[in-house]
This record gives sequence, structure tokens and C-alpha cells, in this order.
Amino acid sequence: MNELTIWLTYHDERQIQEYGLKETETIRLFKGNDVSIDGDNINHLNRFYSELTTMYYVWKNRIESKQIGFCHYRRMFRDFFEVEKGQCQVMSINYGSPVFQHYKIAHNYQDMYDAVNVLNELYGDKNPYSQYLLKGNVFIPFCCFIMQYADFEELCEFLFPVLFAWDKKNGLDMNPARYMEKAQRDFRYDDVNYQCRAVAFLAERLISCYIVCNMKPFCVNTL
Repeated sequence: MNELTIWLTYHDERQIQEYGLKETETIRLFKGNDVSIDGDNINHLNRFYSELTTMYYVWKNRIESKQIGFCHYRRMFRDFFEVEKGQCQVMSINYGSPVFQHYKIAHNYQDMYDAVNVLNELYGDKNPYSQYLLKGNVFIPFCCFIMQYADFEELCEFLFPVLFAWDKKNGLDMNPARYMEKAQRDFRYDDVNYQCRAVAFLAERLISCYIVCNMKPFCVNTL
């Protein structure tokens, strides 16, 4: 088992040269929209789930390393530090950033309410995760982190059931066409190709939520 593996997500072969991507003893490249790959995956939804397709693939296929990290072609870790159980290295921690208000300005706030309703169904009213999404003011962006594999498993066991319940609540059925139709309804006058990643934007908040509520994050320099 490797001590540390950082999975770097890309979706276009041209990005390898453009961003100088390469595999090392630590870095492993993953094409998030490769639907020909073996193993349990949701790569057909990469346009909407972004780097979450990599996380899902690693989690479901139990590709273990003692410590595991995730980043993507535009944001990469420059320095790696050993993390203990319960610790998490991240790229940025934004203090005084109201999570719900920021989401409401940038995206469809009904999606956030739907996620809160899912959390309430799973964890009961006034659970810490719903409270964070509605009232939290510490935000860890980018879905990029390094943690121990056991912590990563626990994160995924929290994250993906919420996302898939949100999918079901909105009648999307893991169907790319329905995800795009939803974006076209919600953002008729906005950039649909950007806003169609609603589930990824929610996941960014949910990952931040989980780390803030359950772990000890620390931040270092990034590229």
C-alpha cells in the first residue's frame, strides 16, 4: 500500500500538455469522463459531478493508500504534509464567508434547500450539517484535500448518499440529459454550461461541511 496517493482529475487529453500534468510516485492522473474504464464508476456524469467522479471511483473500487488526496488540473498541491487520523490538508480556508448567502448569490438556492431537507431526513432536524449549510461562515472550497484513507471512506459514506438522494428528489435518475434539462430550466438566462454542475457545487459545500464539523483542517500553499 502506498503511503500517499494524490488523484489528479482532468477531462481532456489536451490538458495534460497545457497544464504539464504527469504521474509521479505520488500523483496519479484520472480522466474523469472516461466511460470505458473498468470498475464501478459514474464517469458518464463527469460534466455535472466534475472531480467527484474520481472520488467515487477510488472509494467504490477501494484503491487504498495510507493517505489519499484529490485535486484537479487547475489546482494542484505544491507541498504535502503527513496527516494523522482526523486531520485534513486543504488548499484554502475562507473565514467569515456565509455559506448559504454565497451559494444563493452564485447558484440556485433551492438546490441547497433540497440538500438540507435530505440531511434532515438522514440525520434529524437541527443536525450539525444542515446548520452549517444554513448558518455556517467557514468555507473550504475546491473539493481538494489530503486525509487518511479511513477518513476519506467516512467522508464518502456521508457525501454520496446525500448527493444521490438529492438526485432522486429532483427526478434526475443519474441521467445526463435530465441534469442538463434541469440546468436549462433553472438558469434560462445564465451560463447553463457552468450552472449545470449544481451537484458539484453542492458537493463542494458538503465536503467543506463534513471537514469543518468532523475534522481538523489546515492549509498550505498551492499552485
